[in-house]
Amino acid sequence: MKRILAIACLLASLAASAAEPMVGQKFADNLNASDATGKVRTLQSLMGKKGLALLFVRSADWCPFCKGQLVDANRHLAAFRALGFEIASVSVDEVPPIAEFSRSQGIGYAMLSDPKGAINERLGIRDTQYPVGSAAFGVPRPTLYVLDSTGRVRLRYQEPTFRTRPNLDAVIQDIGKLSL
Repeated sequence: MKRILAIACLLASLAASAAEPMVGQKFADNLNASDATGKVRTLQSLMGKKGLALLFVRSADWCPFCKGQLVDANRHLAAFRALGFEIASVSVDEVPPIAEFSRSQGIGYAMLSDPKGAINERLGIRDTQYPVGSAAFGVPRPTLYVLDSTGRVRLRYQEPTFRTRPNLDAVIQDIGKLSL
């Protein structure tokens, strides 16, 4: 029990010290996460000519809102690419469920596995309503970062609840207004 309490305190202090990347700041995490094929991907390896739209979702395996967002992102992939942007997603799923979802839905962008939510923790976007030991511990608040090719955050969208997601048509319009 003391060990669990110590771990919870450590995680709480890490979350408090994690500074979520904001617009204008450099995206400080290199990701280093496995994609649906098991290949380790970095932030730079995911970049399009002008940048990257990076979606943080709970799960492609069990979250219906995330599944809808991931499929919607795939429908918008050509529009993002026309603007010089790639899309990637990060979820707390292991590689096999991501691979199955990607295959079954014909996903054309990189889906990354962060099964312990370590990236979410480092970025300060972990949904803190789920305590240590919860099945949902480590999931992020639904967040979408638009990064330019240098890794600077140009746009940031964060939803107040796991049930809502940014409108990707509006995101594409916002990207079009950037001078990149």
